[in-house]
Amino acid sequence: MNAWIVAGSAIGLLAFVPLAKQIIRGEIRQNFATWILWTAMDGTAAATIIAQKGNFLLPAGYSLACFVTALLILRSKTFAWTKFETMVTFLVGICLVVWYFSGAWMATIASTAAMLIAGVPQLLETYRKPWDSPFTVYAMFTIAPIFSMLGGRGWTIEERLYPGALFGYSALIVFFTVRKFWRTKSTQP
Repeated sequence: MNAWIVAGSAIGLLAFVPLAKQIIRGEIRQNFATWILWTAMDGTAAATIIAQKGNFLLPAGYSLACFVTALLILRSKTFAWTKFETMVTFLVGICLVVWYFSGAWMATIASTAAMLIAGVPQLLETYRKPWDSPFTVYAMFTIAPIFSMLGGRGWTIEERLYPGALFGYSALIVFFTVRKFWRTKSTQP
């Protein structure tokens, strides 16, 4: 483990501090289903990457932080579970079945895919209501995997897939979030 990986993980974990504060204060809304599913998927990704002796620190830290975030959302009583969240959970379950019947390498791919699928509800909520998404937090979530990728030992699944996928997802959330700076709540889609 090198300084790039540690720095990326530290930036990623620091992003959870303002996120937690904003959830507690009721300033933002986040999707409970996304965060509880991310807890499981990040944990699975970390476990499979550890099994391959790869770049695991970012998903391991995120799994713990996602769990705390999900608890804060639950405590805030601002969550809903609809048929859409159930469908996403089913798709995540399919990825876990793939993991069960394959080795750590394929499990890393499946759990990373599941992490992205689990993020769809949050992605859609951010698109619909960009003002409910914390820009600084997701900007930090976009920067953290860059550091983690820089620290990877090689261009392999266990070193680069998770941080690369996380970077793409977070960048898309940031793109949807910046729309709040030129839109008002009255011009929502």
